Amino acid sequence: MKNLTRYTREKTSFLGWRVCISRKGLMFTKYFADAMYDGEQGSFEAARALRDEILTRIKADPTNTKQIMLEYQEKFAKKPQPEK
Repeated sequence: MKNLTRYTREKTSFLGWRVCISRKGLMFTKYFADAMYDGEQGSFEAARALRDEILTRIKADPTNTKQIMLEYQEKFAKKPQPEK
């Protein structure tokens, strides 16, 4: 299961799947918590779907790999929380 990693309590306090893709000196990482996707199967399916989407786009247009990676980094970047 290339680019997918399972995290359990034995390794960390996070329970879910991680997508991690590196291309052209850029890295994209996104976590899918079991609690947010109705369990292990749901989080796996969501992680796999995103991985497949990204890799399909890169394969279809390899000359724009860097732009595709930057697009997903921006799309899933944590937005700063407003100060209270």
